[in-house]
Amino acid sequence: MHRIPINLADYKEALYKIIGDRIKSHRESLNISQLQLSKNLDISRSSISNIEVGRHQVPLYSLYEIAKDLKIDVNDLLPSYEEVINFATSNVTDYSRFLNSSTLKKEQKEKLNVVLKKL
Repeated sequence: MHRIPINLADYKEALYKIIGDRIKSHRESLNISQLQLSKNLDISRSSISNIEVGRHQVPLYSLYEIAKDLKIDVNDLLPSYEEVINFATSNVTDYSRFLNSSTLKKEQKEKLNVVLKKL
């Protein structure tokens, strides 16, 4: 695997955005509401919302709790180094590669693609 010599801390926004997208995708695939997940984890619904949009830097122990509640491995929520760099440095037209590799549902990908094209 080729490593790009970039400080990943410069891309933490992209990292947390990808993690949030994955949490949301898994949550929705199980038909669990943000409110349900927040109650299961004993945190506020707004915290779940902020995590899913990447505004909140979710602590590592919380990632494990979220993964357990969503019945997935915590690794399913974590993007690779290359995914973070590609997401953070790509142009809007290059997001299709991310969309195709993510765990989003087809309709979620289509909606996100529409939004990205408008940017």
